[in-house]
Amino acid sequence: MKILLIWIWACLSIYIWAYFSIFCHEMGHLMVAKMMGFKPFLVKIGSGKRMLYLKLFDFIIEFNFMPSGGITYISNLKLDKIKPKLILMYLAGPMINCLLFILIISIYNQKILHYIFPNYLNILVSFAVFEFLLVFGNLLPSELTIYGQKHSNDGKQVLDVLTKTNEQLIQKKLGFDRYTIHQNDSSIDFFNNDLKTLQILYEAQVEFDKRNFNQVIKLLEPIVINDRLIVRDKLYILDTLVSIVIEHEKMEYLQKADTWSAQALALAGDIKTIQGTRGAILIELGRYSEGKQMLLPLTEAGNDLIDIVYSCCYIAKADYFLGNENQIKDWLNKAKQVGVAPRILLRIQKEINYFI
Repeated sequence: MKILLIWIWACLSIYIWAYFSIFCHEMGHLMVAKMMGFKPFLVKIGSGKRMLYLKLFDFIIEFNFMPSGGITYISNLKLDKIKPKLILMYLAGPMINCLLFILIISIYNQKILHYIFPNYLNILVSFAVFEFLLVFGNLLPSELTIYGQKHSNDGKQVLDVLTKTNEQLIQKKLGFDRYTIHQNDSSIDFFNNDLKTLQILYEAQVEFDKRNFNQVIKLLEPIVINDRLIVRDKLYILDTLVSIVIEHEKMEYLQKADTWSAQALALAGDIKTIQGTRGAILIELGRYSEGKQMLLPLTEAGNDLIDIVYSCCYIAKADYFLGNENQIKDWLNKAKQVGVAPRILLRIQKEINYFI
């Protein structure tokens, strides 16, 4: 029993420390972002089910159940000395973990602790190892999937700042690569590298994250009607507008979303993201069989994880209304097993009153 209690205490301690460490990491990003004038507006801590949602001053902190990953969202991305400011912001998180690592080592080296807490020194070692791995993992440039989307870690962000132009940095933050028809399209400048337009798009993305959807539409609709826009650029705007309905259930915009998604499909029906968007809207419109057929290819392995989850969830909704009750559970289970975008899964389950 004593050994079991020690193991429970050790696991709980590591869980709490991991959560505390990630929280401190994101607070490092947040504080430096505020110092640099970037106006952070949302900080996500951990992943999985949301436990707590706090509004502090002019930003929100969202606490999720699992201590794995985090992200700080910023607005006001002005170009004045943007590169050194971004580098400082990206390095702030790992530097906080470096300080925690030094603090743990300093505490461990206090010899008096070896006599007072001999059974808990191994936990301190675990904390130190965690901090070392967190620093190393964040500074080694790589990309990882967080909240169902690919994000660059801090090291990759710094590398991008050092190797990309200001325009390219904004383009990457907006996730334009999902709207290219061919792989080499990513080398083409988006929106003609027009900084004014790029900053409007970034502002629209911020308003989207804040759920100010009327403002999003007000900012984006005047751009999308520009006849000089190339296909790829129109796709980005149209898909962003449609996601107001798909991601946030704002059904008052459903008819507009029907028009937007149909336009996108007519422009580039071979892009999977566009197919998924259109299929979801068809299902929202009650065209269940048509929408399901469009989404089925996106449920196969090899597609983006978030596309798989959304497609499975919407197909489950279609099958519910088509009377295919024996298939609903399989689609929802597949979405759950992928393990990203849990909110769309919960939303669809609530809509059809079918829980797994």
